[in-house]
Amino acid sequence: MVVDEMARETYLHYRRLLDGSWMGEGICWTVFVPHDGSALSLAEIGQRVSEAGHYEVYETDTFEHEEVFLDLSDDAPWAMLVDRSDRYVTLFEDNGFQGVYPPVLPRLSAGGRAYSAYWNVNFTNSIGFAVDGEMVFSFDGMYAEEATGRPGWDRWPQVQAVLPYFDWKKGESWRAAALTAIELATGARLSEEWVSEAPSFLMGR
Repeated sequence: MVVDEMARETYLHYRRLLDGSWMGEGICWTVFVPHDGSALSLAEIGQRVSEAGHYEVYETDTFEHEEVFLDLSDDAPWAMLVDRSDRYVTLFEDNGFQGVYPPVLPRLSAGGRAYSAYWNVNFTNSIGFAVDGEMVFSFDGMYAEEATGRPGWDRWPQVQAVLPYFDWKKGESWRAAALTAIELATGARLSEEWVSEAPSFLMGR
């Protein structure tokens, strides 16, 4: 059971992160948690993300600042920062959506759980959850209350725990709520420091 105080603290972190930030305009954050605690290789991640298997891997020494990644994102079909450990794999896209939709999110979830949140400047968005190659649940963050009781709803209890924070009509941030639900479910945290220091990235071609 999620502790309310923990959920509130996490939510406030993401409100501070997104308020007045370029991240509030358009990102996709995806986290994969393996069942067996085995880290995926960059090649395995690339194969899961790229249906055609066409991708390139870059290490940190090819860029110094996140601005370079942001520029590359404009010139490729898709580009994502990647960090991986035996606890989880985190993927970040600037104004992209590769990670959130089928068939990518279910492919990423093979052998574990995968969560993703995407939005753009026009409020188009999707929050999704997949397990063992199956898309379990996805919903529109602006209308999260309409997703209650749908098939798969009970398999993401962290969304239930922060549901009041999705209520943008009462001044809350559905974007921050979506990132909060992912962190509470995975233990991964998104921050500006992480974006600046992510060790590698993948780019579609």
